[in-house]
Amino acid sequence: MDPQIFSSFIKDNHLFDKTKENLMLCLNHFYKTEQERFHEMFQADLDQVINTYVFENEGVSFSKSFSYDPPLDYISVWIRIYDSEKDYLAEYTAFYDLELNQIDDRLK
Repeated sequence: MDPQIFSSFIKDNHLFDKTKENLMLCLNHFYKTEQERFHEMFQADLDQVINTYVFENEGVSFSKSFSYDPPLDYISVWIRIYDSEKDYLAEYTAFYDLELNQIDDRLK
């Protein structure tokens, strides 16, 4: 794929903005349902993570999963999370179908 077309696709569809919105929902849910584990992972409460941590756009890829029949084409977008001291803590990945509907996500 042409790099400029790919970059335009990312920008025109606001993929990182969309993924950051989904990340905020994920963090909220994680904090509400597993507060102790959240604190272990981020060493902070939700407000501190959202307001002082750094969220870096990391990558976008088109992929095909052959574990489905028929194989599933999808887009993954990932954002890295660093604490206020720039230490890497986690990575959030959102998975979208080709119509940009979120089909899954993960925080690791």
